[in-house]
Amino acid sequence: MASVATLRDLTEALLQASKEEGKLDRVTSDLERFLGLLSSQEEIRNILGSSVYDINVRKEIVSGIGEKAGFDKLTINFLKLVIELGKIKALVKSEAPFMQKIRKASGKVKAEVTVAVNPSQENLDRIQERLNKLMEKDVEITLKVDPSILGGVIAKVEDKLFDGSIKTQLERIRRILSVA
Repeated sequence: MASVATLRDLTEALLQASKEEGKLDRVTSDLERFLGLLSSQEEIRNILGSSVYDINVRKEIVSGIGEKAGFDKLTINFLKLVIELGKIKALVKSEAPFMQKIRKASGKVKAEVTVAVNPSQENLDRIQERLNKLMEKDVEITLKVDPSILGGVIAKVEDKLFDGSIKTQLERIRRILSVA
């Protein structure tokens, strides 16, 4: 089936349908899991993106993955349409901006938070609260422990970097002292 539909068109249609049906959070979660699977399973990614395999076989693979994982029917239908219109490679290639758009529509953003040691739940909640306030959205945190930052917090949210690490502060002080 030939179509001039772009991935952007498909995404907009998915967002509209998801909002209308009140399933945006579920669809977002489904798509994160599906794209995570594709990034870790090269063979499946190659099969789904290859025209060597019959389109119906590829759509059945997507259906099987979605049903086994408990994806919403809206997500499965979207993925089957992506396969049918030959947009799976574009989806994989543009995963980061695609998911950023989906999360943004659901009022959520992802943040990678780096700390020197595992924080207490209280401190993690405080970090979460401050990021929510800064971004004016719900921020989903992925925690990373890196002792080399010495202390403090580094938060990468979308295209913004908040670096409050002790290592960076010490480097700033060193630069100031070396100039004087």
